[in-house]
Amino acid sequence: MKKISADFWKKMFFVGALWNISIGLIGLCFYDFTIRLFFGPEAVADNFLALFFFRFFMIAVIIFGVGYYIVSRDLFANRAVVWLGLMAKLIIFFTFLYYYALGQAGWFSVFGSSGDFVFSILFVLFLYQTSGGQNH
Repeated sequence: MKKISADFWKKMFFVGALWNISIGLIGLCFYDFTIRLFFGPEAVADNFLALFFFRFFMIAVIIFGVGYYIVSRDLFANRAVVWLGLMAKLIIFFTFLYYYALGQAGWFSVFGSSGDFVFSILFVLFLYQTSGGQNH
């Protein structure tokens, strides 16, 4: 397989950072809209505990975005962040897919998390390409 340039990976992780930070900020600032967009008009958006955990989730999304930015600055020193992001993105995608199949999440939740699935494929390619410190 042809090696993808480090410049591509830096740009991809920068875009990944923007993706996460944007979604996290939208979720924090427009939580009522976002909850209903992902889970339907009947979703509970005014319960303290539901909002607490939703906001906590959005903050975690932002923190991952900051992590991807850090990876974009130094690809090889921060591969562990990519492993964590890969696991998180796959969990998010398959969780939304599962709840969509149960009718408890809207189509937008699968559509939106499909971006995470695409990034997870790119993360796997990055981890494979950079395994063993080949590109140092």
